[in-house]
Amino acid sequence: MSNYLTEKSLGKYLKQIFPKHEFIRDRVVPNSDIQKRPDYRNDDLMLIIEFDGYGHYSNPDNILTDGFKDDIYKDMGYDIVRIPYFIQMSKDIVELLFDRDVDIEQVYPHGFIDIKAMLPAYFCELGIIRFKKDLDKFKIVKDEIILSLGQKYDEYGNINYVLPPSLYNLLIEGIG
Repeated sequence: MSNYLTEKSLGKYLKQIFPKHEFIRDRVVPNSDIQKRPDYRNDDLMLIIEFDGYGHYSNPDNILTDGFKDDIYKDMGYDIVRIPYFIQMSKDIVELLFDRDVDIEQVYPHGFIDIKAMLPAYFCELGIIRFKKDLDKFKIVKDEIILSLGQKYDEYGNINYVLPPSLYNLLIEGIG
């Protein structure tokens, strides 16, 4: 299994989390009138799972489309689970997102560890709002995420490469 969670490796985790269920990957949802395809879908579970990469934080079109799609899918009876790129699969995250007790060994830390990971300094305003909501949703790993941002600050030596001014308080609160 890949060390770092990606859209592709998410499918391997889903097989482990839902061993009796097959997920449809990257296919249009019938009768949805939406051409954009969810990353993973299971019609028996009425579950859609989306892996949200950088563009879901830096591109307003993507963020607005996500909300539009989610509303339609919810109206169709689906539950939608969105997994941000700075979250990794672990036993606790699986329990939080899917209410399942599955032994998943976390091999990569949560946060902005990967050298290619887009940092919040590059998020658009809607992405910053989404990021704040994600920190609340994933509060069980919030400290790890903030720690990773502190490490990036130490690495770059300039907070403006790591966080926009509206998020400076994350590091201040995280340190205090």
